[in-house]
Amino acid sequence: MKVFILGVGKSGTTALCYKVAEGLPQCQAFSGGRPGKYVGNYENAVYKHTYEESKGKGFDVYREHLAQESYDRKIWIARDPRDSAVSRMLYRWHTGNFAKKKQYEAHLERVLAKEKDPGAIPFHEICRYAGKDRDWPLPKEAVFEEERQRCERMAEFLREVDDSWYVFHFEDMVDGRYEGLNEYLGFSVGKDTEVPESTGKAKVIRKKAYGDWRHWFTEEDVTFYRPAYLPYLEAGGYDCDDWRLEADPRIEPRYSSEYLQSLPKRRKADSLRWLWNTLSRRFQRRA
Repeated sequence: MKVFILGVGKSGTTALCYKVAEGLPQCQAFSGGRPGKYVGNYENAVYKHTYEESKGKGFDVYREHLAQESYDRKIWIARDPRDSAVSRMLYRWHTGNFAKKKQYEAHLERVLAKEKDPGAIPFHEICRYAGKDRDWPLPKEAVFEEERQRCERMAEFLREVDDSWYVFHFEDMVDGRYEGLNEYLGFSVGKDTEVPESTGKAKVIRKKAYGDWRHWFTEEDVTFYRPAYLPYLEAGGYDCDDWRLEADPRIEPRYSSEYLQSLPKRRKADSLRWLWNTLSRRFQRRA
């Protein structure tokens, strides 16, 4: 069986990949790369990909690939875009902060201020310092437009998918609700399966929770982000009217500033691990 998993970054795609692979005998799990890169003659295989326009992996690339390559099962993993935005902001420095120390420090400074007083600074203001453009801080209009375009394209894609797809929600994974997914797949996934430590990705999993945005957003953020997120919230089956914020917001350093600071330190180790895994897979395919 060939299973294709697609989602936006920080939506649980890697975790789901290994959970699905655990439910199939002698199953190979492949994460990332260009679509089709690892396709091979395996008894069972799961191929996980992420939608990333900045890396040339937009929906048109996947549409073209799926028109040429057949899969037995296809899964889109959805996540509340507000939670995704928080995770993406904190994951910003996973590639390191070389030559960008000033921006990194400015970003960290605002995250620390947010921890001390969650209502003191809007979330979108922090995002101005988490961009990848050379010029920073970004105009808030640029922050909004990036989110609007991402959600608009995801919503458009979701409206296109037919019954051959299954839309699985990150929130269901957190709550352990796999009944619908299992029925679609025809087997039970390994609900307790974790991302292997050998991949290096297990160490960057942050909180395994949802609704974190209610602590990070302010009323100003609700007004700011609502027009950007509504199309995808609707297409993804979320409650478009639910913008309730926590009355007593709390942001834990363990899952915010400490996590953010830990990422650049992992860069070198992750690069070496990636090289080793890539060479190992190439050797296995030639054997």
